[in-house]
Amino acid sequence: MKINVLVLPHIENALAVKLTQLQKDYLLLDGNITWVGGRGSGRTFVHCIRLALSKGEPLNIEYPEKFSDYGDGSMRYARGFYRSMFMDIWTKLNDYGFKVRQIKMK
Repeated sequence: MKINVLVLPHIENALAVKLTQLQKDYLLLDGNITWVGGRGSGRTFVHCIRLALSKGEPLNIEYPEKFSDYGDGSMRYARGFYRSMFMDIWTKLNDYGFKVRQIKMK
């Protein structure tokens, strides 16, 4: 799904958040921006949103290290923190009515 300014308020409503301008820019420009900030700046959050709303082959949620953002580069990060955040966002967007990317378990 191509994210545009008309979709942003619906994403915010679905997730019960207010996105920062940097997060909005990241979503609108397909992630093609220089991210300013480190841990806790919301980059993983919007990466999960963009991925959940993207088109492509189903994502194998058993191996999130194949599609997660870098994090600390470990499988522990991908299979712990990232997978949990992604599934929370994916579920909320799906429940709201967005067409989300399919996931599989094997």
